[in-house]
Amino acid sequence: MGRTLLCVLGVVFLGVLLCRGNPSAKTRPVLTVSPSWLSPGASVTLSCEVKPSSAGWRFYWYKAVPELYQNKYKYLLVPGSDEGTKDNYYKINDQKHTAGYACRAGRGNPELFTQFSEPKFVWSAVSHSAASLTLSPKKIKHYTVDEIRLTCSGPSILWKVRRFRQYYPSDISDCSVWGKMTGRTCTFSSRWYQKAVFWCESGSGKFSNAVNVTLHAPRAVLTVSPSWLSPKASITLSCQVEPPSTLWRFYWYKAVPDQSKYSYRYDPLHGTRKGTTKNSYVTQGEKHTAGYACRAGRGNPEIFTDYSKITLSWSADSHPAASLTVSPAREKLFTGDKIQLKCSGSSGVWRVRRFRQSSYNSDVSDCFSWGTMSGSSCTFSSRWQLTAVYWCESGSGRLSNAINITIHATPKAVLTVSPQWASPGASVTLSCEVKPSSPGWRFYWYKAVPELSNTYKYYSLPQGTHETPRDSYVVHDQKHTSRYACRAGWGVPQFFTNYSEPKIVWSADSHPAAALSVSPDRDIYTVDEVQLTCTGSSGDWKVRRFRPYYQSDVSDCSIWGKMNGSSCTFSSPQYHKGVYWCESGSGELSNAVNVTVNNTPKPVLTVSTSWPSPGALVTLSCNIKPSSAEWRFYWYKAVPDTSQNNYRYKLLSDSVDGTALGSHVVHGETHTVVYACRARREKKQYFTEYSEPNFVWSADSHPAASLTVSPAREKLYIVDDIQLKCTGSSADWRVKRVRQSYDQSDVSDCSSWGTMTGSSCTFSSPQYPRAVYWCESGSGEFSNAVNVTLIHPPQPTLFVSPSWLSPGASVTLSCEVKPSSAGWRFYWYKAVPDLSQNNYTYDPLPDITGGTVENIYIVYGQKHTAGFSCRGGKGNPELFTEYSEPRFVWSADSHPAASLTVSPDREKLYIVDDIQLKCTGSSTDWRVRRIRQSYNHSDVSDCSSWGTMTGSSCSFSSLQYNVALYWCESESGEFSNAVNITVHLVQTPRLTVSPLWLSPGAVVTLRCEVEPQSAGRRFYWYKAVPDLSQIKFRYNLLPASVDGTVENSFVIHKQKHTAGYACIAGWENVEYSTNYSEPQFVWSADAHPAASLTMSPVREKLFTFDEVHLHCTGSSADWRVRRIAESSYSNCSVWGTMTGSLCTFSSRWQLTAVYWCESGSGEFSNAVNISIHLAPLLHLTVSPSWLIPGASVNLSCEVDPPSEGWMFYWYEAVPDLSRNDYRYELLPDNVNGTKQDSLVIHGQNHTAGYACRVGYGNPEFLSRYSEPKFVCSPASRPAASLSVSPDRGQHFTSESVTLNCGGNSAEWRVKVLRESGSSSFTDSCSAWGAMNGSLCAFSSPQHYKAVFWCESESGELSNAVNITVQDEGLLLVSPVHPVTEGASVTLSCRLRGENKLSDVIFYHNDKLIQNDSRGELKISAVSQSDEGFYKCEHSGEVSPQSWMGVKAVLKKSSSSFPVMWAVGPLCGIVLLLLLLLLIRFIRLKGTSYFYDLVRPTKEPENDPKKDQSISYSLLNFKNTGNMRHYLEPDDSFVNSDVRVGAAGRSSLAASDAAVYSEVKSTSGY
Repeated sequence: MGRTLLCVLGVVFLGVLLCRGNPSAKTRPVLTVSPSWLSPGASVTLSCEVKPSSAGWRFYWYKAVPELYQNKYKYLLVPGSDEGTKDNYYKINDQKHTAGYACRAGRGNPELFTQFSEPKFVWSAVSHSAASLTLSPKKIKHYTVDEIRLTCSGPSILWKVRRFRQYYPSDISDCSVWGKMTGRTCTFSSRWYQKAVFWCESGSGKFSNAVNVTLHAPRAVLTVSPSWLSPKASITLSCQVEPPSTLWRFYWYKAVPDQSKYSYRYDPLHGTRKGTTKNSYVTQGEKHTAGYACRAGRGNPEIFTDYSKITLSWSADSHPAASLTVSPAREKLFTGDKIQLKCSGSSGVWRVRRFRQSSYNSDVSDCFSWGTMSGSSCTFSSRWQLTAVYWCESGSGRLSNAINITIHATPKAVLTVSPQWASPGASVTLSCEVKPSSPGWRFYWYKAVPELSNTYKYYSLPQGTHETPRDSYVVHDQKHTSRYACRAGWGVPQFFTNYSEPKIVWSADSHPAAALSVSPDRDIYTVDEVQLTCTGSSGDWKVRRFRPYYQSDVSDCSIWGKMNGSSCTFSSPQYHKGVYWCESGSGELSNAVNVTVNNTPKPVLTVSTSWPSPGALVTLSCNIKPSSAEWRFYWYKAVPDTSQNNYRYKLLSDSVDGTALGSHVVHGETHTVVYACRARREKKQYFTEYSEPNFVWSADSHPAASLTVSPAREKLYIVDDIQLKCTGSSADWRVKRVRQSYDQSDVSDCSSWGTMTGSSCTFSSPQYPRAVYWCESGSGEFSNAVNVTLIHPPQPTLFVSPSWLSPGASVTLSCEVKPSSAGWRFYWYKAVPDLSQNNYTYDPLPDITGGTVENIYIVYGQKHTAGFSCRGGKGNPELFTEYSEPRFVWSADSHPAASLTVSPDREKLYIVDDIQLKCTGSSTDWRVRRIRQSYNHSDVSDCSSWGTMTGSSCSFSSLQYNVALYWCESESGEFSNAVNITVHLVQTPRLTVSPLWLSPGAVVTLRCEVEPQSAGRRFYWYKAVPDLSQIKFRYNLLPASVDGTVENSFVIHKQKHTAGYACIAGWENVEYSTNYSEPQFVWSADAHPAASLTMSPVREKLFTFDEVHLHCTGSSADWRVRRIAESSYSNCSVWGTMTGSLCTFSSRWQLTAVYWCESGSGEFSNAVNISIHLAPLLHLTVSPSWLIPGASVNLSCEVDPPSEGWMFYWYEAVPDLSRNDYRYELLPDNVNGTKQDSLVIHGQNHTAGYACRVGYGNPEFLSRYSEPKFVCSPASRPAASLSVSPDRGQHFTSESVTLNCGGNSAEWRVKVLRESGSSSFTDSCSAWGAMNGSLCAFSSPQHYKAVFWCESESGELSNAVNITVQDEGLLLVSPVHPVTEGASVTLSCRLRGENKLSDVIFYHNDKLIQNDSRGELKISAVSQSDEGFYKCEHSGEVSPQSWMGVKAVLKKSSSSFPVMWAVGPLCGIVLLLLLLLLIRFIRLKGTSYFYDLVRPTKEPENDPKKDQSISYSLLNFKNTGNMRHYLEPDDSFVNSDVRVGAAGRSSLAASDAAVYSEVKSTSGY
């Protein structure tokens, strides 16, 4: 039993020991990081605190690395923290990205550790290359109604999104707790306000950038209109929700004061308990001030916003139960006014409120915030200007009338007096100004009487009333110094300003009871002590002064002097000017005295020469500043006083009584000497200070004092150690120097710039000083003076050629010394690496230890990389320059004792490579160096600056492109071969997809190409998913590509629809991955169930200027249309217009592209390949251009570029004067167009314009109209005719020609057709003449030939006229219009300025028809044979030819009488029967059209289109309903239109040709 009990006690004791264990293990330190958010590259400070605190701890610092599989962090010691730190803080430099840290502490031996601290984070907004977080939607403000997406991107496949909330201690949690994690995206929303930091953690242990997100609750904002209402007016309430969104219902409330809760209750407005869908509400008939609020709700169950801020609609009308009154009831209230707001009504409990609007917010507050509430009254005053609305709220919930109160700044009274200094008995005018100024003030005038307590008593001025409505007041018979004040009053009850600042009127006359005297009674200087004495009948005095150049600077003697009884004593260290006076205890003011304290005059000594010849005259000049008269000048020699480190002044023997002149001549000085001067007033014993001493230098030594300089060479350099040695009869010396800079000289002792040892001063200077040096002895002597200039030593620069050598080649060294000068010798060195000093030693090249005169040296047989240097020397003793910077000659050949190899050993190296530079050879200690050339500067640095040196190897990688030269240097002083390395950027991978267009379910092969092509790469394959919110794509890792692939190709099976893909490449052992490749697409013509693209118009060919519609349909409400053209992707918004799901565009250029839709849900539609062809250009030709009435006209329409399948449409160009253009009317029976590109029009009589255009496909594309072309005719018509004045076809330049349009129109334009080369163009009269009604007048300054015609408002074209204008020579006078057959005509010739010529020869169609002395050609009866071209000749000069047309006259035939009797009755009977039938038919049909199919009498031979063409004419008889209508011949031509149509559009056989004639009868009774 005893043993058992003993065992139990032992076990219990052991358990206690074991349970106590390690007390440190229960301790958890607390880590803090600073800053929480860092700038890239900034330092981070970690602080670790152990609680309870105690001594002896060591602190260990860790980086927290995510372990997503374990759902925790692992802790890796921060480099350099292996042994821990005694300090409880640790600094981490150059932190760029988000990171987590932890700490723990340990102590004792063996060391016992605390737990790890909670990890703490330092946030960075900079993305890591291996981990990046993007936030969607990307906007400035997020709300609780938003769905937030946080997407992680990087080469890892496993991700976690975490958040940190500051207002919960250690509130760090995963997306799975508060959101939904899908792949690499975390989606969440929140019903409550929150602020948090979010970041991603990757499976590879990386942190992304951190994003700070604040979710705001939606906010209801109420506006009320109007703010101030008329009684019974309607009030419009508008409620806006921020952020704006749909599906809200709006609830409307009246805010009723609830003083028990010191807030408001919200009573729903009538009929709004269930809310309204509209965000506005109108309340009618409101009479009194009222407050309103709104809120919004949506969803089921409904979620509400907070109530909006209460907004009031003000009314000036009192409520029976609540009324507000203001006291004082004055028009204006001012700062300083005591204002009382009194509430009255049926309640016993009240509060007074006010509303202030500022530019940035509105402020509603209660009386107790800005005043004092007592019962139903609120009393307040304001120090500031203020505008606010005030109202009462009763305990029963009523609101009083509202009152708008503006508190104005208290005006300030400002007094001015004139004059300030008064003559005895003069008048003084007082002027009082109120600022800010306003009307309605009354002014009050006072004398201000001083009190010794620094205050004033104000006595109203006599002379009747002291109150004036005017702002000025005159005081008469002013004798003594006096002080005045004013103030102003306004309104009832009257408001008074403060008294103005008192103003003084000065008088120099003493008052019997108060007088001021000044001592000394002369000009006063800053060295003087001034005494101001007050005398009079008072025993108590105050002395005051006024300084005008300080604003209101009136002060007492106690501030700037010392008051003793009735006297004030002061002195001033600087110039000033003031008015002084006495004020007595009885309130009297003494005379005023204007005192100016002048600066003490300072003499300035100048010497006529600083370096005279020994024994020469020296003139001393002493100037007083400021200058004045009555000075005597005294001249001194300055004697060194080394004991005082100063000078004593010895009066020159000839200057004991001074001189009246400010100059003095010194004779026979041979040594360095120093002079000074001072001056005295003649009548007043007052001396100035001594002038600054001035030196007269001599290079001659004094027997008792001499200065020598070492080194004793011509030039001294700033690198020299210079010794200045004083010798002579004294044992005590000082060395001084003077440096002249700008307008002043600087004199100083050796102790200031060197080291004084006995009689020697040693110094060197890093600058370029130029100074005079001399010695001063203890016995008072000056040595000779020495002028020393220290110059910068020349700097050598070495040039090496060539930079890269062939083994055994010679190397040329060139040494240049700047600044250059003669006499240099050049020394040449080999730069030998000295690793112990991290520098170079310089070994002279053999056989040239004595240097060379030439600055060039050639090194022969150089095989390996080497460094060289040079320096220059000259003088005796020789002065050397510094060594030049070492320069290198590079060799790719390895040295037996030093060799450099590069790994990886490939042609190109990239930023993802870990590059190793390895030095091998006979040494154990190495350094690797590189040189980078940038612009005009080369940068040489060691591996430790840009890599890691381990033994003989240097490892580095570069995050950016760089080019540099690398080499090794050994401990034994050898250089290795040099290697030129370029580190290239890794290119963005290039993805190719095969095939581009797929059959449904086909195999798609992806191939990813990237440089460098190296081992260790892995490829990751993604599907590009449209992200319309970001206007780009997001990338979803393909399921089979989670771990990447070693192969750079990837096969996708059974692909059915259009899809986009991308790839990235990563390296297994490098934390680097490329960017995503550009997305590439595989196209499918099959529509996706959720996304489909349809196109209109659906036509075989589309053309430029076609309007193309691309319509997206499917399960999404949000769409974008994209295209790829010439390897460039773009959205519809760039090249078209996107409206909802419809993209509309047209193209001006030829284009082939693939188009597709992308939905908001991330789907691709089918793809459509669209080619836009150039719209054709049409060229219409008309033949002939001039026609004989009734002839045929050929139209031909040429398509450019030529192609098949066009339909041709033919139009008449009808003038449209309102648009200054033409309208185009289809020729009859041409509605369906023709397949032929030509058309023949028969029987054309008059001038006409034509155009064509073409159509293609179904729905039909119609081209633009061709340019109109014209066929010109000389035949006029009743509706439009053109006449010319003068009536001839040829004119001289500068002659005035008038074209007159006649017909049945009121508006006309005249057109001209001119040939220019192979083309023609038309223009209107307004461009080359002056159009006035129906007249066009013009004169041409140059030769031309053109066709003119008129166009009427009703669309008619007149006859055309051919007019020639020429500069000089002969012209033919001939009629411009056709001549009627049988009429007479006269042709003549003329020269400029001569109307009639004789001896003129005439030609008709180039045949001579008249050659005699007559000057005219007369044709008495014109016949058809006279038609043709005419010209004339005179004195060997020939005129241009003109066409004379002949118009035929219809004649009755003269048949023989027997035939007429035989045939006439028969023809008459037949004609009568035909007319009866015709009249019958017309009565039945109205206007009838008869088609007569007639085979053409003659077809053109060899016409390739004759079997396809038909001719048609249309006969139209009008107004034939009356039997008496009959046809009569007239002089006009028969109108006929002829058009060629396609045989395919006719029921006639293609080989049959038909003529259709159109005859329009317009005559009749």
